[in-house]
Amino acid sequence: MPLDIRNVTKRFGELKALDDVSISIGNGSLVCFLGPSGCGKTTLLRVIAGLEPHDSGALFLDGRDLSRVPARNRNFGVVFQSYSLFPNMTIAANVAYGLECRGWSKKDVGRRVEEMLSLVHLNDQAGKHPHQLSGGQQQRIALARALAPNPAVLLLDEPLSALDAKVREELRVEIRELQQRLGITTIMVTHDQEEALTMADKVVVMQSGRVMQVGTPMDLYRRPRNRFVAEFIGRMNLVPADLGLPVPENGRPAGTRPTIVGIRPEDIQLLAEQDARCRLHAVVEHITRLGNLTRVSLHLHHNGKDASVGTDGSNLPVVRLLAEVHGVAEGLEVGMSRCVTVAPESVRVLEWQ
Repeated sequence: MPLDIRNVTKRFGELKALDDVSISIGNGSLVCFLGPSGCGKTTLLRVIAGLEPHDSGALFLDGRDLSRVPARNRNFGVVFQSYSLFPNMTIAANVAYGLECRGWSKKDVGRRVEEMLSLVHLNDQAGKHPHQLSGGQQQRIALARALAPNPAVLLLDEPLSALDAKVREELRVEIRELQQRLGITTIMVTHDQEEALTMADKVVVMQSGRVMQVGTPMDLYRRPRNRFVAEFIGRMNLVPADLGLPVPENGRPAGTRPTIVGIRPEDIQLLAEQDARCRLHAVVEHITRLGNLTRVSLHLHHNGKDASVGTDGSNLPVVRLLAEVHGVAEGLEVGMSRCVTVAPESVRVLEWQ
């Protein structure tokens, strides 16, 4: 079901944990709340679940106002980071627990438990207890338990953060495939950019209780709105805008406020100094070879001068760039001068915040 969050604000004393948050989540989509610790993403999830009251604003599920609906009546499935399985119950009993609380018949409970364990490929673990399962298996059981009552929305609170890297990668794929197969509206909280970019239909980037940008993973990566999003999603070079680069402004005037441009490392080309396309020059400061990828740190110069000196003689911050070159970049050495070029369409004008 579609979920609309409208102008939601939440305070803890003097701290405004959520600041006028508005988000629309489409039916059957997977949306990630992404941001650093303390940005408000978990608080927002708890408000949606009904586990935390909000001070103002409203929540609508398929047009129904949930603001005064208690958590137990919202029909949401929740999976926590810590699994929260009952250690004294078998796996089957854990999955059955929510169904029994809702008054399902014994026959229906048994059938549904079997369906859910089959869904997460753990039919043969029904008689075991949680401590006998791996972390990944326990999280699959927590997911099966949350899905068993046919919830309208599935809420995932950093469900993969307690797992090792290989299991996380496997579960990313499994959760996404399961969500798409069931067509269930899903909200996932994460601080892991890779999780958000690989799993979500849309990503909500948050900072200090506010929504910085909402968009598809590709939108956020290629078209970040401001400095925070640009730096938080992947790697981004930030360059003072008065270097004279040809910058498309996408219909948005730069104005007189502080302006920077963002350039992704993979969009930087390194050419020979004598190349006719050369606009900027740089000295290689450091090289990191990672097999099929080489990262090159550069100290930028402009018109033969250190780029820390503006065209009017004023002092500017020293400009360093990170370039990513496919392959081992044989022949490239520290101290070499190289021409730096960037396609105009790869340069983004960013708001300062």
